[in-house]
Amino acid sequence: MLSICIPAYHCNVDALVLALQGQLELLPNSVEVLVCDDCSPSPVMTTMPLFSGFRLLRNDHNLGRAATRNRLVHEAKGDLILFLDGDSELVAPDFVAKWLELAENDSISVGYGGSVYQEDPPPANQFLRWKVSNTRESKSVEERSKGGSGFKTNNVLLRKSIFQKLSFNEGLRGYGHEDTLFGVELGLLGFQTHHINNPVKNAVLDSNEVFLRKTEEAIRNLKRCIQYASNPDAFIAQVRVLRVHRALKRFKQLWLLRMVSYLAMPTLVNRLKAGKAIGIIPLFDVYKLCMLDRINRLTD
Repeated sequence: MLSICIPAYHCNVDALVLALQGQLELLPNSVEVLVCDDCSPSPVMTTMPLFSGFRLLRNDHNLGRAATRNRLVHEAKGDLILFLDGDSELVAPDFVAKWLELAENDSISVGYGGSVYQEDPPPANQFLRWKVSNTRESKSVEERSKGGSGFKTNNVLLRKSIFQKLSFNEGLRGYGHEDTLFGVELGLLGFQTHHINNPVKNAVLDSNEVFLRKTEEAIRNLKRCIQYASNPDAFIAQVRVLRVHRALKRFKQLWLLRMVSYLAMPTLVNRLKAGKAIGIIPLFDVYKLCMLDRINRLTD
């Protein structure tokens, strides 16, 4: 049985669930859909689906992304877990069927389908998230198979037996990188990710300002991930911003980064907020390095 698990916080999942319902009506297989509302301030669903395999769960208080995913796994009846984010859109009319076909191969424990974003650039105030995501996350099967993108919990299929050995670290309550830690630990346990061409579309774009706030929170979580990792050196080696910062520290070049942070951080932030700046990806990478170094100095 396949359990499609959708953690949701402060987003409406009606369109995604109804799209899944439309595909499941054409399939003979036993599939359930679980949505877990992480104590959102407003309802995550306004239209209840008609199929019997749907369940809507709600946390009594906000648990965070990791704990919500762990609850979904615990509640799931299937031996296969497909995680989707609530703001995703299905691209292919046979999206679920493709996952069921892959699941027939018992040798595959982890499968990733990929993600895409809208092709046309959004308005300038949403450009940063779109540009970063298109550059760093929207990869072909070939690029992903060569290690072209990190592990993501959106659109990933996992055999439930994996969770007898590993769960999402509930110490990570803020935004970001609970999936990065989970993916690194999966690899250390010997699980390989099988990549297929079955993407979802990330339908919601944050404003530049919101995305920068989320990025700062994610870097704070990244710092915590090092503490929680079973092998901190292996974790650092898998995350680019951590690798670069460690190299700068090793070669005693952090003073350069700190000079940039001291002299140019306000200008850098303003350019990122404005969107569509020339060289916005390198500027964003410098911002993350400066933010990581600042957080390290405040917490070490």
